[in-house]
Amino acid sequence: MYNSPVLFDKSVTIVNQFTPRNERRKFVVISDQAGYEKAKSFTSEISGTVPVEYLSINGMQDKEEIKRFILSQKMGTQFYIAAAWNNAVMVFSLGVEAGLSEAEIQTVIIGPKRRYVYCMKCFEVSEVEEKAEIAECDHCRASLEIGPFYSIVREGYIGYPFIPIEKEEEVEVGS
Repeated sequence: MYNSPVLFDKSVTIVNQFTPRNERRKFVVISDQAGYEKAKSFTSEISGTVPVEYLSINGMQDKEEIKRFILSQKMGTQFYIAAAWNNAVMVFSLGVEAGLSEAEIQTVIIGPKRRYVYCMKCFEVSEVEEKAEIAECDHCRASLEIGPFYSIVREGYIGYPFIPIEKEEEVEVGS
């Protein structure tokens, strides 16, 4: 069974700095207002090497319009996304829906990344701190140990319920 790629906090497509893929025929740089400076500096760095097209997704951009733009690109195009988390996820998802693979996309997240955990008790997804190892489910309030495995199907790290050990008050032994 094939599962489409999903953008998550440790995704292979997320990079700190864009790297030009010189074997590609064309580059497409997509950014929102948060990623404008990063996109602009990368575009000026690669100008003159291969054809580059830029798409700004500021304001009220129609998802269908973005998808049509992605679909209009030829095979062999490398996509670079510089955006805040929500916009990056939206563009990434539209790209995957249009047939792009993870190898064809590089993403720079501007600002905080989001991390999700899938509760194995109530089967719901909750947002958690980026570095958290233990969390509380937002839905059933179960204590969850966040596993190392990300479920593409559930779109979250697997959260294993456990019963927390409460600290007992120290009892002084009488003399």
